Amino acid sequence: MNLTDTATPTPASVMSPTPAARASRRYAELLQQWGLLFVLVAAVAFFSIRLPDTFLQWSTFHDMIAGQAPSLVLALAGVLVLVVGEFDLSLGATLGITQYIALHVMITNGVPVLVAMLAALLLGGLVGLVNVALIVGAKVNSFIATIGVQTALIGLTTLVSNGNQPIFADAPASFTAIGNHQVLTIPLSVWIALLVAGLLWVMLDYTSFGRTMRATGANRIAARLSGLRTTRALVVALLAAGVLAAFAGLLDAARTGTSDSTSGPMFLLPAYAAAFLGATGSKASTYSVSGTILAILLVAVGVTGLQLLGAEAWVTNFFNGAVLLAAVLLSQLARKRSG
Repeated sequence: MNLTDTATPTPASVMSPTPAARASRRYAELLQQWGLLFVLVAAVAFFSIRLPDTFLQWSTFHDMIAGQAPSLVLALAGVLVLVVGEFDLSLGATLGITQYIALHVMITNGVPVLVAMLAALLLGGLVGLVNVALIVGAKVNSFIATIGVQTALIGLTTLVSNGNQPIFADAPASFTAIGNHQVLTIPLSVWIALLVAGLLWVMLDYTSFGRTMRATGANRIAARLSGLRTTRALVVALLAAGVLAAFAGLLDAARTGTSDSTSGPMFLLPAYAAAFLGATGSKASTYSVSGTILAILLVAVGVTGLQLLGAEAWVTNFFNGAVLLAAVLLSQLARKRSG
């Protein structure tokens, strides 16, 4: 007897998805691609209805986006490292020490603004180089390595700040103009952050090196066997992340003209919350520049709206933590439903 004669026929439901299954998958794909934008629009609509006399004012929108440039640049630094499949938990501490040193030498030592800024960027690159040596060279787990670097940087910041003494005044006007000069009624620092975002978007999505970085994060062994230069992708991501963290610190110091040596690590959680939440705004649940921008706006809208409703000061950290958890859960749900 032919074995094919006794084979159990394959049900049609197994061969092709049912209409309900196709609809569910399509819904999941729409949720992945447009869900973040829908939530942002819903949040704006909610606060606009609840607070029509305050939330809908141009001054509210201006204040809301004016302080987002450092957060966006730091989140993009996190995206670069996440894209290649690693973590960098030293980004916040890098932001803190570089901005403090730059502002300190400008005010105390009279170092020209451009020289101080270049020194800060070089220092950020040096931190990135240390991470490269640990992660790529010594093969230390990136989570452990960057926690160690972060802790060391916090200690060094305490040293250079003479026991965490903040800088409150006397920042050069040419430096603070970077953060506060208005171009088309929008702070210059915001335009600079968007320019950085645009450059990274082109690099990640439209260049061969960006595709190499994504392949490295998706499956490093397969990418290496395919002839891709995964080590170079890791090195560039870690170095660029350190430089971008320093640049974010400069933008923050330029906006306020001050530097609190203890505030750097506080930028870390919102940055990764935006990076993870931004991944839910991508059809393939990949880390993206456009999704990160939407996530930054969503967090800003949420925090601003809640504060205008009378929420207390602790709401910012609570909201950032809740957004991070929601981002991870939504990403897992969307991937499961899309198969």
